[in-house]
Amino acid sequence: MILPLPSPTRTTAWLPVAMSFIVAMMFINLLQAQTPGSPDQAHRSSKKIRPFLKTYCFDCHGPETQESDLRLDTLEEDFNKSTSASSWIEVMDKMNLGEMPPDNSPSPTTAELAEVTHWIAAELRKAERNSFGNEGRVILRRMNRAEYTNTVRDLLHLRFLPGESPESVLPPDGTAEGFDKVSVALMLDPSLLDKYFEVALGVANKAIVDGPPPFATETIRLEMEDIAENRAIDYLCATPGIECQEKAIVLMQGSTRSFGVMKYPGTRDEIPVNGMYRIRVRAWGQRGADGKPVIMRLRQGHPSADQQLLLETEVTDEPKIYEIVVPRDPKCGEYNVSIVNQTGFQITSRAGNEIRRQQQQAGTSKDYEKVMRLQSRQQLENLTWGKPNPDAADTSKLRKLVVDWLECEGPLYDQWPPKSHETLFFQGDDATENEDYLREIFAQFLPQAFRRPVTQEEIEKVVTLCLSELAAGETYHNAVRTGLISILCSPKFLYIIEPSSTDQKRPLDDWELASRLSYFLWSSMPDEELFRLAASGQLRQPGILSAQVDRMLANPKSHGFVLGFGAQWLKTDEFRNFMPDTRLYKEYDDELGEAMVGEVIAFFSEVLHQDESALSFFNADWTMLNERLARFYGIDGIKGNEFRRVNLPEDSPRGGLLAMAGVAMRGSDGNRTKPVNRGVYVRDVLFNDPPNPPPPNAGEVEPNIKGEKLTVRERLIQHQQIPSCAACHRTIDSYGLALESFNAIGAWRTHQDGEDFRSRNTPPIDASGVLPNGKPFEDFVEFRLLLLDQKDRFAHGLAEKMLTYALGRPIEPTDRPLVDRLAEQMRNSNYTLSSLIHGVVASQAFHTK
Repeated sequence: MILPLPSPTRTTAWLPVAMSFIVAMMFINLLQAQTPGSPDQAHRSSKKIRPFLKTYCFDCHGPETQESDLRLDTLEEDFNKSTSASSWIEVMDKMNLGEMPPDNSPSPTTAELAEVTHWIAAELRKAERNSFGNEGRVILRRMNRAEYTNTVRDLLHLRFLPGESPESVLPPDGTAEGFDKVSVALMLDPSLLDKYFEVALGVANKAIVDGPPPFATETIRLEMEDIAENRAIDYLCATPGIECQEKAIVLMQGSTRSFGVMKYPGTRDEIPVNGMYRIRVRAWGQRGADGKPVIMRLRQGHPSADQQLLLETEVTDEPKIYEIVVPRDPKCGEYNVSIVNQTGFQITSRAGNEIRRQQQQAGTSKDYEKVMRLQSRQQLENLTWGKPNPDAADTSKLRKLVVDWLECEGPLYDQWPPKSHETLFFQGDDATENEDYLREIFAQFLPQAFRRPVTQEEIEKVVTLCLSELAAGETYHNAVRTGLISILCSPKFLYIIEPSSTDQKRPLDDWELASRLSYFLWSSMPDEELFRLAASGQLRQPGILSAQVDRMLANPKSHGFVLGFGAQWLKTDEFRNFMPDTRLYKEYDDELGEAMVGEVIAFFSEVLHQDESALSFFNADWTMLNERLARFYGIDGIKGNEFRRVNLPEDSPRGGLLAMAGVAMRGSDGNRTKPVNRGVYVRDVLFNDPPNPPPPNAGEVEPNIKGEKLTVRERLIQHQQIPSCAACHRTIDSYGLALESFNAIGAWRTHQDGEDFRSRNTPPIDASGVLPNGKPFEDFVEFRLLLLDQKDRFAHGLAEKMLTYALGRPIEPTDRPLVDRLAEQMRNSNYTLSSLIHGVVASQAFHTK
């Protein structure tokens, strides 16, 4: 369905159009919601539950007495009925809180209580999955915002600059089963519809251009010898640590700045418009007495911290031009070139040091008159840090960065008109702008957008819309923009549609299979090769399909899978939920926090693309590091912001997912570690076995109150003394306590730190425990090896996660044989992710609507 939308320049007709579109979307969502989940009769457990209820509950909630209007002897075990489910939830909550049975009644054992509450929780989880699922069928779903962004990018050959991406405009998507690809979580409401129109309007204006570029590509250069003659920045030559020469500027400390001197011609700004710019610096280094290389850092002023660093690199001893192409926008301020990691820079005299020592003594004794006299003497004798005595400065042993010039070229254009414009106006702007050309434009474009062959009627609807715009006086380009907006807001574009006229399962056709495959591995639309194979009917052939999986995983677009499946499986978006208290953890900064997330994502990518065993997530002798994270881990020799594979020292506690700082920080609250939170993470991520939700008002391990010095472990043990809490905690806590050797920001520790533990004589860390299977461990190393023994449990959990992500629906009981086969295939292939992906793609479930 193509709905008429207003011209980008005429928006008065938008409201009735929006209402029509909303009705259409509500109809689609209604079709999804009306598919009931059937109760799973095979999983009822009356044999154990009914005797328990009869012994402990019927006296108050049976045929004769119904306290609180709750009767259990006739309560159905059909958890798909809301009335029954709500009663069972009440029973579970009361038992967990210790309110059922009452104190004056016979009391069940903790084990008996745990068995009943776990059964109720499991049945509730199954009912929830039934409500999400459709008896094993995959139902149509909306693209999530990442898929929408990637699809628009590939459809129109667009490159989005920071802040321009549809993903930055569209609101976050709902999630179910841990992923934002499950259909029931991807609803469409009027507010989201407004955002789709806003995004489509921006895409249309970016994709289709009028006339030449608004700003020509220009090159602006700042020659460093001009600094001494420029009154705005000539102070740099008098700054300690900077020396101005005839043809260059020498940095021993501090930085040289453009200070707004570099202006785009005809404007008052350095950057006239959002775009890509090439920044060049001609520089070289002079090593100091320590023999270490000279590191240059190039930064720009920008409100966003992640856009400030442009380049950091080691410079050669001979002059060389260093360049980088980066996105920039008018919010960018001046450039800043500096030397990094300079040490031993002392540019003051002994007399100055003596003056400062006397000032400190006078301040301590509160002799403020003497303090003032000493400050005056500093200024008169040029003994301050800002104006040192030049005769006392010995710079011969220092590293030096020599900068010749700084240059900016831009805005850069790959071509003009851009590729997006040529994609639509494929005959060029010299073509005859008539109705026939409109028909040709959309006959070529629409099958790509809808990811299947289209009918002539679908083409004519868009053409008719464009003709109405031309009749209203709009330009040809604006008419095509309106047609493009209508397509980008159409349900046939927004939804991954696999239509079916019956309730029975059916095989996917090749076009549908191409889309399911591409949105699984790329989070984007099929490319030309997939479309070609679909058109020829060859895609479903096993050998061809397997070869396509290998090709797609090797393609850079597979980063969509890394960010889609990998990041969501490993929950990297939760790593920075709490900001660490920097008074307690002075090592932490935003750059380190970003690196913690980057390590996990880069590790997943390395395991995937190098076909490493997924067991590396348990215990690996390598990890992915950049300079900031390597410095935090105490590993030398890593330079730059890019992540690269690094073999770990033999004595390193790192290696594997649970030794990564980001995972530890996720299981903390900014002040202290939270072992329960960490234990839940281990069970959920590594084994797809999340524990039952806690009862209402269960609380958590409280921080130390005044006068106490209990460790988190000691407080957790106290918490476990509550009978209603003990049953669940015994299956969670050991997983989290094993990670106590990592503090709140993931630093390795042997003694307590953070919170109230700030002295040297703090309690030692106890990371020992006993797993729920009875296996004891003394420390994190032994714990990691015990987890590795559960590799088959891991394979089953990972197969369930992968299948959920690939199909966009929860796992159902009928999927168990497939999950077993996928786990077996992993086991026979060194537990690689690629073997699991191939198994999923080859499965009947993946080929079935």
